[in-house]
Amino acid sequence: MNIITWLLLMFVVLLGTTANLSLKYGLYISSPTKGESTSIRNLLFSRYFLIWFVCYIFMTVLWLYVLRIIPLSQAFPVLGLMYALIPIASHYLLKEQVIFSQWVGISIIITGVVLVVN
Repeated sequence: MNIITWLLLMFVVLLGTTANLSLKYGLYISSPTKGESTSIRNLLFSRYFLIWFVCYIFMTVLWLYVLRIIPLSQAFPVLGLMYALIPIASHYLLKEQVIFSQWVGISIIITGVVLVVN
């Protein structure tokens, strides 16, 4: 196991975070206005849906590569970092509210991942 593989695993986490934020933002901007019911169609043909789709394709390919080298018992818990990064990124990029208990949970997740990986 080398540092490049671990960096690729972190890139998988970043791709997953980007994908989820993109999908959320795409849903937000494609919401129906004036009684329209075309929000799903608007989402499917938006660039944010394309970003989500491309991120998940690359994420899956990289995940398969990483699993060949890093044991699943170490690699899979690292994916839990998405549960910490998504609320943090949505707080700063999407202006969503993150309450104190969520910050505590985020710190517990990060601590848990560090303990499992070491």
